[in-house]
Amino acid sequence: MISDYYVLNRDANDIDKINVGVDLIYLDPPFGLNQTFSMTEEDGTKKEFEDHWSSTDDYINWYASIIEKSFNKLNKNGWLYSHNNHFMNALVLSKLSMKDRYYTNISWKRSHPHNNVKNGWGNIVDSILVFKKGNPYFKVQYTSLNEKYAQTCFKNKDERGYYSLAPITGEKSRIGNIYEYEGYSPKYGWRKSLDEVKRLHLNNEIHFGKNKPYRKIYLDTNVGVPIQNFWDDIPPITRREGRSYPTQKPIALLKRIINSSCPPSGIVLDPFCGGGTTLSAVVEIGENRKCITSDFSIDATNNVALQYKLYDLNTNGKDIWIND
Repeated sequence: MISDYYVLNRDANDIDKINVGVDLIYLDPPFGLNQTFSMTEEDGTKKEFEDHWSSTDDYINWYASIIEKSFNKLNKNGWLYSHNNHFMNALVLSKLSMKDRYYTNISWKRSHPHNNVKNGWGNIVDSILVFKKGNPYFKVQYTSLNEKYAQTCFKNKDERGYYSLAPITGEKSRIGNIYEYEGYSPKYGWRKSLDEVKRLHLNNEIHFGKNKPYRKIYLDTNVGVPIQNFWDDIPPITRREGRSYPTQKPIALLKRIINSSCPPSGIVLDPFCGGGTTLSAVVEIGENRKCITSDFSIDATNNVALQYKLYDLNTNGKDIWIND
């Protein structure tokens, strides 16, 4: 790659022509809804894309092909995130030859609750399928520690500061290491080895309670709650907040995916760039990451290229494209 950022007018069907391996792929394809999505700017400029298919089978076959071609472009260690609605993501899994690389599904709360729900459950969650190749980079993300939770749970105090109590002994369904230490012989054992418990004790990180011991979790070292696969803390983007593309996703969503799943100096690929949110996230995060974005819509790629004209964009891409 001769450039850090690429914005290419290419069809996602040709993704297999890219001749570089990447570390992270984010797919946000049309959802197969048989609709035309559009928006009009204040200056009258209209942006739209067609999402029409001859049948659901036709769409799913296309979608499965895109996922598989994309997955093949990952380096030996990498992640692929495929964003869609639950129905289409459920259907496409059965079509994939690499379904054994499926890792998890992330449910993103993409909408505020609907007040006009009358005949069924409000549909406010998108599905993001996650596929894993090899042993890729991953950095755990955290939500901020709730103030009320901190006041309630971190009530114990020693010379180091406030701390909460965490389990260090086993349970019925999780039998630990059986041994006696400091007069404690937990019925279901210890969660850690004797050497590890001794080390924690030496560092004053064990709270010896009246009935059983606990591990101390100090407030000053708590980084928050690890984020799992339900994301309800990233609000949807609205036109009032600066939406520049009909189905644009919030930059916070892409930042989480990139921060967690692409190593510094790694390469991110997004073959459905739309409004350029993935590129925005890569640029803002920094850490020498590179980004390849493309879209079959010349309007979309021209808009993104214009938006990032201050950066050294490559809109040709011949150095990374086979037989072009």
